[in-house]
Amino acid sequence: MKILIVSGFLGSGKTTSVVKIGKYLKDRGYTIAVLVNDVADVGVDGQVISENGLDSKEMPRGCICCTLKYALEGNIALIQAESDPDILIIEPTGVAFPDRIKEQIEKMDFGPEVTMGPIISLIDGSKFRHIIEHSEYAATKQMENADIIVVNKKDLMEKEEISAVKNVIRDINVDAEIFSISFKEKDLALIQFMNAVESWLGMEVQVSLSLEEIGSDCPDNMCAANDDHFDHFNVSSYADTYHIEHTIDTDTAINAATSIMKDLKNMVLALNPKFLGHLKMFLHTESVALRISVTSYLDNPEVEVIDTDISDHGEFTVFAAVTDVQRDDLAHIIKRSVMGNSSHLGISI
Repeated sequence: MKILIVSGFLGSGKTTSVVKIGKYLKDRGYTIAVLVNDVADVGVDGQVISENGLDSKEMPRGCICCTLKYALEGNIALIQAESDPDILIIEPTGVAFPDRIKEQIEKMDFGPEVTMGPIISLIDGSKFRHIIEHSEYAATKQMENADIIVVNKKDLMEKEEISAVKNVIRDINVDAEIFSISFKEKDLALIQFMNAVESWLGMEVQVSLSLEEIGSDCPDNMCAANDDHFDHFNVSSYADTYHIEHTIDTDTAINAATSIMKDLKNMVLALNPKFLGHLKMFLHTESVALRISVTSYLDNPEVEVIDTDISDHGEFTVFAAVTDVQRDDLAHIIKRSVMGNSSHLGISI
């Protein structure tokens, strides 16, 4: 089993990239599993990944860099025992440092059958300047030890802007392969990226250290926090899930979810007019499944409708992880935005 880490700040496009990478490798004949880490109590990304036909497990309620490092070991061991896929893709939370995850895995005693693939770090190129202005140290840390760096969302950028971002990244990490792509477009750049991933996965990096060598301290004292507040990005998070009591059609679902997202975004804007992070929702009811997201104060809600075979009435999950807004405020905002639109969805509050 080879382990591939796909990292990147909140809203950089990790889940979309994991789905595309997973499907590509699955079509190439590999067996794939995905381990998803979210900072809030309830995860959204694992549901989206599962709906796209990939086996996934979720690790909510913290960051696998620090507070969940032993749960990380347990989940990898469970996946190895249950299905032993050719490739395990790990999608850490957007506030994680991927090199620390790799270091932890290399100290776990999974035997020679488990090897490390590349660290892939995504950056939302369209918001690169804003991310660097807000969290230069943390964003730099996510890129400086990556093997492959992706300047994502090139469809939202000018050619000169792409070149400028790549130049900054080369100063941060001179050894990484750098790609500028959009995971929404199937073009030569995306194919070249996929080929690079497959090439890296062919490189054997033995995981041979024993459990006795792990030790109890995290680097740089980053394990001190045991809640969902991450000082290196100043991000707080909250999520909740609501039961949908009756059948709704696709148009009703899209309109109601979009209305909730707009209310949620406006309330976050009132507290931080230049927030970064991720507001996202996942809704499924019978044949309807959709994901809707906003990744900063600059964005309008983006809706993705997913084919599904779900036969029950389903659930609606709302997640917020943003900069410079307190967790209690996020909880209040989510409840207000959902309650104001609950009649359209038949949501149980």
